[in-house]
Amino acid sequence: MADKPEQPPAVDPNYRPLTRTERRNLWLKSYGDHDISLQVWVKLVERENGEIPIMLQMHGVLIFGTLISTRAYVESHITSIRERLQQAPQAAELLEDLYSNLIPPEDQPEIGPAGLPILFEYLHLRDATIISAGSQLTVPYWRGKITAVDAFVLDVALPGE
Repeated sequence: MADKPEQPPAVDPNYRPLTRTERRNLWLKSYGDHDISLQVWVKLVERENGEIPIMLQMHGVLIFGTLISTRAYVESHITSIRERLQQAPQAAELLEDLYSNLIPPEDQPEIGPAGLPILFEYLHLRDATIISAGSQLTVPYWRGKITAVDAFVLDVALPGE
């Protein structure tokens, strides 16, 4: 029997690539709530595994802390999980796997499969102090949705520090 030439994969006859205008409109609809300036700083911290002091304003609440990478946030939680769940190794392993999946891949492309830039959904703070209506709470680590941030200031510390 003679070798048959490989057939190209079947293409959906209704498939049509997005036009530039359609792609732009999709991007605006999908990412319109994102502060691109904040995205740049989050992306820099993620890429370099760096840290930046920051103050966030979210719905009238002020949050001071150090912006850290997802990797640093996850590693801190994995360490805590290991310490707290020494008697339950299966539960610890499950939680470690769940948290590890939050870390973006190191070879993550800048542009996603739809031809749109990949944006981060969450940011992470270390030593976060939350100030609201005269009360103050400090937590070792904090995770927040980027689209919920109303304003931010870089390189600031808590008053009195």
